[in-house]
Amino acid sequence: MTTLPDHYEIVRERNGYGSADGAVGPVPAAERRRFVAVDDEGVFDRADRRRTLVATGVGMTGPPHLGTVGQFLTAVALQEAGLDVQFVLADLEPYHGGAPLDRVRRLAERYRTFALDLGFDPDRGRLRTQEGAREVMHTAQLLAPYYDPDRWTEDAGDDSGDTDPPPTEWERAVREAYEAGEDDRRSGTAAVARPGPSSEAADIHSAVLHGADFLHPLYAGDYERLVLQFGVDEHHLVGMARRFRDAAAVEGGVAGLYTRMIPGFDGTPKMAKSIPGAGVSLATSADEIRERIAGDPGGDPARSPVFQAMCLASRYDAERLGRLERACEAGDETWDRARSEYAEFVVGLAERWRATEE
Repeated sequence: MTTLPDHYEIVRERNGYGSADGAVGPVPAAERRRFVAVDDEGVFDRADRRRTLVATGVGMTGPPHLGTVGQFLTAVALQEAGLDVQFVLADLEPYHGGAPLDRVRRLAERYRTFALDLGFDPDRGRLRTQEGAREVMHTAQLLAPYYDPDRWTEDAGDDSGDTDPPPTEWERAVREAYEAGEDDRRSGTAAVARPGPSSEAADIHSAVLHGADFLHPLYAGDYERLVLQFGVDEHHLVGMARRFRDAAAVEGGVAGLYTRMIPGFDGTPKMAKSIPGAGVSLATSADEIRERIAGDPGGDPARSPVFQAMCLASRYDAERLGRLERACEAGDETWDRARSEYAEFVVGLAERWRATEE
């Protein structure tokens, strides 16, 4: 399997994206290692920055893992850089997939509490669920006539809307890992259930609402520019948002800012809830977390799930990450100490997550 940096380079080249180095405006250098690509390098350097909104969010198919933590901490870092940030807790996504509404509501409240605990400031941004944003539901109904299901799929190709490019080696590995996870779920051996649409109508409603989550701030006239901030594996969502915007004649710019991915443990390509054994869930015990993180011997930092998690799911600055990268590559006692320290940080996160249930 190719390394993630190889995948990032292919995605940048195919889509004409720029490197995030020096291209994320007010975001301080200490935080820039989070980002691997941007598709509008000047978006944060234009006048009247207050009219630009950074929009991001997470799905809620279960307890957060380190990738989820990375999304929250990235949002906090962007807020601290002076940017307006909208963070959507996609609670209706699992409900449309068949999850009971009371369970979804409880989980959404836990996610909200956890986000605030990690430092998200609701006075400097928007932290919301889908169910609670009735004005966005209204926008979704008004934009629904412009929704084209043939162009609003995860396999819609690159941002130009052309035919699908061949998957990278990393993307093929991710697809195979998900397929293996599906086989495990069918056989009853998977630990995490991944919901699917409970009806065709629910599937369509979910997709339209997803688009309205993006476009509502432009449609309502609250902002002139929208920057969608996701992991680079979801870069296709920016192209979809642009196509939906154009079809519905919504005014405003749409750009993309993409974070790195965290490789999974045990040789899996991606840390994800739906790939068994790939990640570190905050619902696991302290001993299990320590054991998982201790199992990373170092070596190539690009393939190290622990070092890549440090880059995204921590508040380590650029100088410290540089030292940790060298320690990871050496795989010596310095890496052992760093790994142990990070394990305790993650154990602390798990304790904070469990406290949201009280």
